[in-house]
Formats: sequence, C-alpha cells, structure tokens
Amino acid sequence: MLIQENVLEDNKGCVLDNFKLVNRDEIINFIDEHNGLLELIEKSYPLVRKYFPKYSYCLLYSIDPEILNLEHLMLFINGDEDFYDEDCLRLRDLEKEIDDLKVSNCNVKPLLLVDI
Repeated sequence: MLIQENVLEDNKGCVLDNFKLVNRDEIINFIDEHNGLLELIEKSYPLVRKYFPKYSYCLLYSIDPEILNLEHLMLFINGDEDFYDEDCLRLRDLEKEIDDLKVSNCNVKPLLLVDI
C-alpha cells in the first residue's frame, strides 16, 4: 500500500511529506481506513500551494468529543494574522475547488477539513 511504503518506512515521495503530521500514527491509520482519502490529499495539495504558497501546512487527526463516530483529518494552513481576512477569502475559493475535485471515492471529501 502507498501509505505503508512511503510513510511507515519513511520513503520519500508521498504527499504527506509536505505536511507536519501532528499525530502521525492516528493520521496514517485514519487514511488507511478510508479508501480514497490519500488520493484526495494528493489532489488537494497543489491547490493548497496555489492559494497559500508561502505558508506551511500540518495535518491533524481529530475526533469530536461530543458526537459519536465523528472523526476528521484537519489540514491546517499556518497563516499570518496580518492577512487573516484576505486568507479567509482565499480559503473559501480553495474549499470550492477541493469540493469540485474528481476523486475515485467522493464519500471521503467530508473527512478532510481545511482551515487557517
């Protein structure tokens, strides 16, 4: 599997190398459990770079403590507070483009949340 080969064995070339993985093991397990999520991240990454080329990015696996079985992968764009309003406008455009992406399993789209 791509994740096993490129992340668990620390090979280079996986899209996840472009992110700080906050809780690495949980992220990898979550991606492994949701077919198509890695594809969505791979297709989303160039869009993130297009809209926010000067920022760094991180991924965080998150469970909602109040809603049973609600879990997400959060893609955080580490923005600049001085440009927050402009970044929020770009974020809306980015989210629309990610929503429009063609992926093999569109059911994974709600599992990836993007925020600044």
